Amino acid sequence: MAPTNFDLAPPAATVDGLLAVPCDIQRVTATLEFDGAASSGRGDATVEFTTGPEAGNPIFDLRQTITSAWLDAAPLPPDRLSHHDFGGGAQAELRVIEAVLGAGEAHTLRVQYQLGPPQASTAGSYLPALTWAPGPRLSFNFGFTDLGAGRYLEAWVPANLIFDQFELVLTLRLLNTAVPHAVITNGAVTEVGPHEWSVTFPGRFTALSPLLEVRAQDTLTRATGTVTLPVSGNTVTVEAWKPASGSVDLNTQIGNLRSWLAANEVSTGPYLHGSRFVAFLNVGGMEYEGGTTSSPGPLRHETFHSWWARGVKPASQADAWWDEAWTVYNDQGAAGSLPFDFSEPPVELCPRNPWARITAPDSYGDGNRFFAGVASLIGVANLNALMSEFYDRHLQRPVTTTDLEEFLVCRSGNPQLVGAFHRFVFGFAEPVPAVDLWLRDDPEHGGADSWPGRFWDSPDLWVRHAEDDGTTHQAPVHGRDNWFYARVRNRSLSAARHFLVTFNVKSFAGTEFVYPADFLPCIAATSHFDLEPGASAVVKARWPAALVPPTGTHACWLAAVLARSDLPRAGRHVWEHNNLAQKNLTIVELAPGDSVVIPFVVHNLAGPQTKRLFLELLPTPEGNGPHATLLHDPRVAVRPPLDARVGPAGLGPGVALRLPPGPGGRIPLSVRPEGQFRLGLRLTVPDDTKSGDVLRSDLVQRDKATGSIVGGLAVEIRVV
Repeated sequence: MAPTNFDLAPPAATVDGLLAVPCDIQRVTATLEFDGAASSGRGDATVEFTTGPEAGNPIFDLRQTITSAWLDAAPLPPDRLSHHDFGGGAQAELRVIEAVLGAGEAHTLRVQYQLGPPQASTAGSYLPALTWAPGPRLSFNFGFTDLGAGRYLEAWVPANLIFDQFELVLTLRLLNTAVPHAVITNGAVTEVGPHEWSVTFPGRFTALSPLLEVRAQDTLTRATGTVTLPVSGNTVTVEAWKPASGSVDLNTQIGNLRSWLAANEVSTGPYLHGSRFVAFLNVGGMEYEGGTTSSPGPLRHETFHSWWARGVKPASQADAWWDEAWTVYNDQGAAGSLPFDFSEPPVELCPRNPWARITAPDSYGDGNRFFAGVASLIGVANLNALMSEFYDRHLQRPVTTTDLEEFLVCRSGNPQLVGAFHRFVFGFAEPVPAVDLWLRDDPEHGGADSWPGRFWDSPDLWVRHAEDDGTTHQAPVHGRDNWFYARVRNRSLSAARHFLVTFNVKSFAGTEFVYPADFLPCIAATSHFDLEPGASAVVKARWPAALVPPTGTHACWLAAVLARSDLPRAGRHVWEHNNLAQKNLTIVELAPGDSVVIPFVVHNLAGPQTKRLFLELLPTPEGNGPHATLLHDPRVAVRPPLDARVGPAGLGPGVALRLPPGPGGRIPLSVRPEGQFRLGLRLTVPDDTKSGDVLRSDLVQRDKATGSIVGGLAVEIRVV
């Protein structure tokens, strides 16, 4: 079975008494037969699909009248495949299979239907059509648009919502005509026989991808040209068609297309769609994968969509705003920069309704304005570079608006972007009163910004080896994806309509971290919506395998909660702001008598004065901690070089000092401005410890003047 996209699908919903659940289509095999004598057409399609994690009635769509149906080869009355209103807006209904199917099963649905005008929106300037002229001559076109519901593949062939990727195999057959016909398509065409073709579309396609026109050859004019693209080095054939009666100069437009295809590779990245680009120069403007139907005016715009819209594809219609917005931004030179004005009304480009089936009309103007605002925050050149990087990373499966937000925040490190998405993409007003989101520093932490207790091992942060939603922390495993988890709490009187949690990893166990320098840019982030007052929510983000430190690294991971009205202040530490948390916890397994050395760093890279502090091992309540020794590690160069001039009395290269727990064992340390120490905490398991015991140690950094704890790290030893 091919991979599925259930994580991108809308949730299950009860509609007209039916528990409607998404399915994942693996393949659609369909025959469209056109009869010139009867001026008619009919369809026969088989859908191979799998059900998701929840049993129920699967959803799909087809905007033709079904005359016969079979589910897993058993007859199914067509009225058990009726359309139902999911609340997605005008004409956004979906068909529901009125048969409860189990979770994780493979099934087939076969439908037969007469071909006629799709029972769908009539938006757009180039409508889907099946017409006949004397000859008889067929004129058939898919006629997609994102401005009206039901106007992708489902207009003619059973299909899913656009989160789903599947292979499509079409047989096109013309009966009772002697007039030669041509197929214009971005699929792979094989002529099976006279007036019969097989057209295949790859499994990366979604319902918005296939281009198809069937017309009499004598009603068409065709020309071709080639271009060698500057980034991929691939040679692409530009295949241009027009109605024979049209006035478009195909050679001129081929020259334009060659130039635009090359420029798009330079600005964005490699062309995804093989060795062809197909353009039918007629009316309107609509994008397809590696192709377009367009008049000359919007042709450049539609060509860029083969990178943004049909290269990187939206996971839902609500997400389609960004492909139009970014394309318009590029139409205008990809150089606009205009600061956001938060006194302007909110703009909803990405509705939260998962059943919406049209692109937001404001995507073109307000969407372009949004990217100009982003450019003002992070710089025009940086924005273009990041969007190119995003393109390169997301060619394999559809992406969401939150994917884009998370990426831009992580890579740019600019937390103001969260507020920009909040107001000018999701359309949320300012929360009144302001929200106050927080992460616990300790089980006793009640939510205040200032917390004097233990803060270096947040119980609201944990790592899992898999996306299994477990709540017990696991030490990260190198060489595979791990998952960050966080529990976010809302202590305010306002609902948090939208917020973002960032995760960063420092590949050393430090004792003191500062926002934003240590938290942003980040390696992962996750967006969340609608956290009610007094409530909490667990969020998660993938920790990519390539970014998980090697085995033996004693890393610290940091988290920050970012919201429009609730951002941490610059220069704050974890214990000074409730939006910040850290997990400076190392878990090791040791036998009695064995030791481990935990490298860590103490620095004064930002302070203008010498920092005077103590290192102290806190006593454990059980009184059974490991034996501790502080090491001065001379093997790693630091700024400035370690020597007695910056070191504490009695501590220098090669020196090890006993570190008994409690105030009596404190070791003084002075760190000059721009100074940094790499030290080591050696912990030895007592010989009388038993297998199964768990030993815990907390090493803290105290400010010498105030006695306050300003940093810390935790070690958990599981005795084997």
